[in-house]
Amino acid sequence: MTEWNKDLEKRILTKSRFTLTFRILRILLVIFLINCGYMFLINFIAEKLNMTKENAYYTKLATEWTVPNVRGDFQFEKEELTVFGTQKLSYNLLKRVGNGEKVIGQATVMNRLASPSTFSLSHPGQKQLSEFSFSLPIDPHTGRKLEGNAWSNVWGTLSMLPEGTVGELAFSTTSFMESKELIDFLGKYDLHVLWMPLYTGEFVDYEPYVSTRGGDNSLMVPHFGLTGGNDRSESFHESYRILWLNEESLSESEELMLKNMEDLLTNKSKSYYEQFLGLGHLEEKYEYLKNNGFIVYGAVVTGPVKELLKLQDVSFIQGEQLGEVELWNWKPDNK
Repeated sequence: MTEWNKDLEKRILTKSRFTLTFRILRILLVIFLINCGYMFLINFIAEKLNMTKENAYYTKLATEWTVPNVRGDFQFEKEELTVFGTQKLSYNLLKRVGNGEKVIGQATVMNRLASPSTFSLSHPGQKQLSEFSFSLPIDPHTGRKLEGNAWSNVWGTLSMLPEGTVGELAFSTTSFMESKELIDFLGKYDLHVLWMPLYTGEFVDYEPYVSTRGGDNSLMVPHFGLTGGNDRSESFHESYRILWLNEESLSESEELMLKNMEDLLTNKSKSYYEQFLGLGHLEEKYEYLKNNGFIVYGAVVTGPVKELLKLQDVSFIQGEQLGEVELWNWKPDNK
């Protein structure tokens, strides 16, 4: 039996410390490898699901359809995926006034692998992202003629602006019109048509979730409109965008809208497009547009103030509303 002494005690303590340190390092290495494997796995799953690009593309579509003359920027920023399977991405919100675009806010998407993702829009310094409203020309319940919710002194304000400015104008129409009919009519002016509210069977085929009355003679439904079409690659890279609607781009924009709606209805769950994107009654809207064509009841246009003023004399325009005004950035007859 070995006699206990200071030397032996020192050797035993040294060996114990070494063994304990080795075990701790081994545990830390295992934890590190497990974490690396876990992060690799969730990043692989997220990449295979193409979650980031897919959510960026679809949230941009939802914004463009539901917020008049607001579009998402091509570029977006994304943060690293966290250990909880969440990832934040954001992109600028753009408004076109004249022939230029300005940043007016930001869209934020929280991608989540294990729970529903969320989507929000911010517009610093403003109560809401778009104050434009469009009244149905006829009450579908009664067939009674309705009036647009016009803002006060729109034409007077436009007449006082210098010719070296461009502006944004929204209006409703006194009757439902085919989209081509309105586009053809507006084609005689030096303007860009940016967005048109669509009638999709509200109060006949379905009851909209929210509707408001601007007094007794106007009826507004949640915004859903046609804008310049978007297309994508199979990997959800935004590959094509039409900036405004005219005689040449209208048909293609309508086809792309139906294609994107069909993609959502076919490939995504109802909770995705209704709760995440906020696109209520998407199936009913798609069926109506497919079967009845694109019926509009207003527009958002932009161009020189002298051209906007010419719309004052158009008999079927009502509910005019003046948006933003900028210094001259227009090319004459820029269609």
